[in-house]
Order: sequence, then C-alpha cells, then structure tokens
Amino acid sequence: MKTIWIVNYYAASPATTGNHRHFEFAKHLIAANYRIRVFSAGFIQTKGIDLVPNNQKYFNTIYEGIPYTHIKVKHYVGNGIKRMLSITEFALRLFFLKKLFEHPDIIIHNIHAPFDYPVVWCASRLKAKYIAEAWDLWPHDFVTFGLIKDSNPLLKVAYLFEKRMYEKASYIIFSFEGGLDYLHERKWTTATGGSIRPDKVHYINNGINLKEFYENIIKYPSSDSDVNAKDKFKVIYMGSLRLVNDVKQVLDAASLLQNESRLIFLIYGNGTDKAFLQNYCIENHIENVVFKNDWIPSCEVPYVVSQASLNIMNYKRGFGEYGVSSGKMFQYFAAGKPILCNIKINYSDIERHNLGLDTNIESPEQYASIILSFANMDSVSYKSMCGRVKDIAKEFDYNVLSKKLIKIVDSFFNNF
Repeated sequence: MKTIWIVNYYAASPATTGNHRHFEFAKHLIAANYRIRVFSAGFIQTKGIDLVPNNQKYFNTIYEGIPYTHIKVKHYVGNGIKRMLSITEFALRLFFLKKLFEHPDIIIHNIHAPFDYPVVWCASRLKAKYIAEAWDLWPHDFVTFGLIKDSNPLLKVAYLFEKRMYEKASYIIFSFEGGLDYLHERKWTTATGGSIRPDKVHYINNGINLKEFYENIIKYPSSDSDVNAKDKFKVIYMGSLRLVNDVKQVLDAASLLQNESRLIFLIYGNGTDKAFLQNYCIENHIENVVFKNDWIPSCEVPYVVSQASLNIMNYKRGFGEYGVSSGKMFQYFAAGKPILCNIKINYSDIERHNLGLDTNIESPEQYASIILSFANMDSVSYKSMCGRVKDIAKEFDYNVLSKKLIKIVDSFFNNF
C-alpha cells in the first residue's frame, strides 16, 4: 500500500475549517487503497484555539478514519509577519519530525511560497514524489492587494522560491483555472523559455460534497426568522470581513435600497473589518442590514445559503485574476440560487453558464441597481437561473474532483 502525505498549514480539523478539500480528498484516496496522513498547523487563528497540548510538539488524531497530525506553531493575530513566521515554523517542524511518521511515497503540498519551502526539502530527503498545490498565488497576491511594493527586493527572492517549488514538483495542481497562464506570464514554462512543462500542470478546483450538503439542509434547519422570512428578498453574504472582501461596498448599496421594504441583507462572518462595518451601519442608519453569526458550523451553512434569494461574493479589484477557488462559491452553487460578484472574474463559471453576474461594479448606485434587477426578475427567468446554478454544482462534487486527483497520483505508479 502506497503512502501519501497531504501537507497544508490550514487543513485543521473538519469541524474547525470551512474548506474540506483535503478531508474529502483523503477519504477518496483511502477508498482507492492509499494510506493517508494529513499534516496541518495546530493553531486555528479564526477560532483562537490550539489543537496541540502545550507540552507537545505535535498531536496525532483521527477524524472519521483519516489520520491527522497537528503541529505546534506560534499563535498570531491578523495577516502580518507573525502569520508568515508561523507558516515557516510549521514547515521546519515537519522537516525535523519527518522520520516519526510512515514513510511517504508522495507528498501533496499546499504551498505558501516562500514560507513553507522546507516541505520541499522534506520530500527530497525522504525521496518522495512531490506535488505542489496552489490555492493562492503567493507572493503575487501580496503585490496585487498592495501588501508589498513591486520594487521590494525581497519580492524577487520570494518569486525565486515559488518558481523553485514548481520546478521541483512532478505535478502542479492549481485550484483556479488560470494557473498555467500565470506560469506562462512569468515565463517559467518551456513554452516561454522556462523549465516547467505545461503537461505537468493540472486544474482541480475546490468543491462540495453534494450528498452531505443536501442532507444537511434537512438535518440542520435554522430557526432564524430573517433567514426563514418568505416575504423578503434575502441578499446573503457569507465569508470573511476583511480588507480583501470590501464588504463596505455591500453596505453602501444596501443603504440606497432601504425604501425597498422586501429587501434584507444578511451578513455572516468575522474578520478585522467587522467592528468597523457594524459601526458604519449604526452611524449611517443602514437598517436593512443584519449582522449574523461570526461563524456557524459547516453543517448549518447549507440551509442558510439555500434560503437566500441572492448570494453575494465580494472582493477588491484584482481578486480572481486567474480564476476563483473560493470555498463558498461551491456552497452557493449547491444552494441553487443566483450569484452576484462585484468584480469581473476571469475564467468565470458564473459568466460561462449564466449563473448570475460578475462584473466590475463602480459605484453603490450600480450595485443597488443590479441587486434590484435580480429582485425584479420574472419568476420563469429566476427559476431557470436557479436550475443552472444547481446543475453546475455537479461538476464540482468531490466524487468528480477526487477522480482527477487519483488519476494524477496513480500515474506515478503506472509510468515510473
């Protein structure tokens, strides 16, 4: 039996993470006769909890038959240097602890370049096949969102580490469709003068366990009167409340729609901007916005988003440059309700399949007008759109996505 390590700082436990990608993949890989161990950081910043006892360097546990190892790391708040140091500590500790666990044949590494490069050393020392998986483009995203200047000399070093991680990988998996185009644009592929072969690059987006999603709608209904209101057009935002999500834009649109008594905006989530946003509503007398839970268990999310009339994705301009792998997008797909995104997404399934609208919204007035157009849509068009949204979710069911991953993993033993 071949052994696979899935290494992701943020994998956490199924109960404490909103993204179950690696938990779902692990289940399917085990069913395909692979031995699995998932490695993650023990500290869950969004919950403020640590899964590793204070006097231990790591903690082994099992979730639904899947072995997990949580590694002790320093705690941090926000997105500053302490977060990056914590990621580096995670990778270094794994490197030094590597011989304590089953020897891996393959390491699938969710990368955060350059901070967890020691995982590459780990694969090399253990003579394991290395698969680099990218959910985000670090350090590129830091530049996109103004967190670091393009002229910073450290940026060149970070890009060198990122490039090296891809070069060392036998396969590269991007969770967004435009990953190969990114490599082309950086001139890292053989087609553009680099050394990375395009045929080793794959696209497997995040997804959804549809069977579980629909079961949870029935098993975990909400008693919230706003969520269950039949006479309201419910605009729901669920996710982080931080700079990159620019949720203030939603509030400004809501303020212009206060005369539309049937419209209500429900905001679920937490983040560095939440207190500011709540105060902003109070100070500007925005009364059709209701802030709900900071966090709800993943099993309760299906009911809430399925009761929406319109589900919102909201980001700062520049997000989605190479596609989107936001976990909530797939929950929105499964919910079967139209989706509105305030930015133009490249490689967009929303546009490709007419599931709502993604466009660069320039003003609160435009945002309000678009929301109102959904609220005023005739019932035949609205129901047809809901059906298309629900149908596209089938393409992102983990039963489908896992087959793509297993095909990649199997190729090591079929071709080498």
